[in-house]
Amino acid sequence: MKKVLLALTIVLSSVATTLFAQNTDTVRIGDQEAMLAERLYNEGIALYEEGDFAQAAGKFDEAISIREDFYQAYYNRGVVTAAKGDYRQAIADYNIAISGEPGFSMAYFSRGLARAEMGRPAEAIEDYTQAINYDVQNYLAHYYRGILHYENGRYGDAINDFTDAISINAGFAYAYNDRGSAQRMQGDLQAAASDYQQALLLDNTLYFVYNNLGSVRIQQENNREAIELFSTAIRLSPDYYKALKNRSLAYKKMGDYESALTDINHVIEADEDNATAFNIRGTIHYRMQNYQKAVDDHSRAIEHDPEFGAAYLNRGIAKEMLRDQRGAINDWEKALEMGLTQAREYIDSSNR
Repeated sequence: MKKVLLALTIVLSSVATTLFAQNTDTVRIGDQEAMLAERLYNEGIALYEEGDFAQAAGKFDEAISIREDFYQAYYNRGVVTAAKGDYRQAIADYNIAISGEPGFSMAYFSRGLARAEMGRPAEAIEDYTQAINYDVQNYLAHYYRGILHYENGRYGDAINDFTDAISINAGFAYAYNDRGSAQRMQGDLQAAASDYQQALLLDNTLYFVYNNLGSVRIQQENNREAIELFSTAIRLSPDYYKALKNRSLAYKKMGDYESALTDINHVIEADEDNATAFNIRGTIHYRMQNYQKAVDDHSRAIEHDPEFGAAYLNRGIAKEMLRDQRGAINDWEKALEMGLTQAREYIDSSNR
């Protein structure tokens, strides 16, 4: 799952146009204050676009001090405050913006983003839904609600939201990618592959989509194409070790253990705490009949993740090849405790 990263759009005020269109030679004090607030507001927008969030927030503060009902300024201050990571204060500003303009779709959407970042997905979904209620064309609200549905395992709801986002913005490559991931979780590999391919037609620089499509090809037993896809992902993003790990798995499935070992070694060099990588390397050593090295790697995997049931299962299999039957059974029993029911078959066979 790859979220699209966005800089939230600053809402542009129409006050300046109205003020400067007035056909009068007399400027009242109230007008002067409104013009000053508008100038400060626009300066805040310019600073935001330059990436100077602190100064931008200061300008919005000044604009609000002059016009307490400047709800777009509250919203924008919330945006820059969220960009600084202060989601609680950002939500406070979005609340004021919504109280002043109850139909403010982007304020609901942005508050949803902040709540999601704070680990409050149910409230975030409510906000995205409100954003959609006030603006059904808000494709980002559909998209981000879909992400939360996906993360909560509601893949059908996620697919519906991603589909709605795509119907509004047909060029939204991220939505195709994430719909593909939801399709894959439901076991529809053909639909998943189709969505990943469409995402790449729209944007062929999305390295993680090549990885996702490669993962589907592994499941479809098309390891050669999977390797090509993982290689493209790595070429586009050399530090994308997930693709390197997956290419190692594809090489292993094809029986090219040396290439598999080379790839997984690079992953471990980059992340010496990667339990999954140690477990994979252990299975490669097992295929190469290096059983003690396999045991050592599975032990490293368990050291980094004591709840890693598959590592216990695999270590038991390697120990059996070293004639350590008692140690093998102990590992399989541990794997069984962790929910790996296939460990029962190994235990039963060892007792015959």
